[in-house]
Amino acid sequence: MTQLSRRRFLAAATATVATTIVPGLATADTPDWSPDHIVNVGDEDAGLRRYQPYLDIRRDDQQSLIGIYGWYADSDTYDTRAYYYWAKYAKQDSLADQIPLVGPLFAKDSHFGDHEPVIVFTDAETGAVEEVVYSGYHHFGVQLAADQMTLVEDEADQPTHPSLEVATPHHHYRHQRDGTRGVRASSIAGAEFGSFLEKQSAWEKNGVFGASHEPAVFDPWEARDQGTWWAEDSWDYRFARIRLVLNWRDESHDDLIQE
Repeated sequence: MTQLSRRRFLAAATATVATTIVPGLATADTPDWSPDHIVNVGDEDAGLRRYQPYLDIRRDDQQSLIGIYGWYADSDTYDTRAYYYWAKYAKQDSLADQIPLVGPLFAKDSHFGDHEPVIVFTDAETGAVEEVVYSGYHHFGVQLAADQMTLVEDEADQPTHPSLEVATPHHHYRHQRDGTRGVRASSIAGAEFGSFLEKQSAWEKNGVFGASHEPAVFDPWEARDQGTWWAEDSWDYRFARIRLVLNWRDESHDDLIQE
């Protein structure tokens, strides 16, 4: 049996066992929006909690956080399982909002509703974290291998939680090298911890991904390879690129995939 055939067999077996023994753990019939190489998806709570990020997040951002919503995917092309999380905020403010009178005129990055992604890629057999991808600036991604990423260990027998700082006011992430400063995303008071699979349809109807490169939204491996969640013909992408060229960034920031 070739390596690829073995992966296909394991993925199919995983889907069958999961749906037969533990209803709700995974779905054998992948959603219509998932690419062909994804053979199994799920939103089992224990798995999502095992790889959830630890967030160093300010109190005002905690109050704006509506919830963290995750899912996972197995592929017959890649030998990793991807745990894919979206943090949803009530709004995103702009640094320009602080300028009296004229600030709102320049606050093009201020808007209601904000969604920030984190993806944890794990070894499909051992469960060990292999790499982490997250929005490092206005939906441009950062990619860090496990040996570069601060991973927090709690109930699991190995470090599984990426340690991230939520940047204010835009809510993208920075690598937080001090793993003691964050809290489990699921423990943030007033914020929901749930399933992306349950939210996907409503979010799409509400236009959440209207300016997005949809393959990156629904395919974690594509998001990593693309390096951005924006559609490149969108104004959001162009505006973010201008900000990058002008270096309108946090004083401390992580290197982006597209840099």
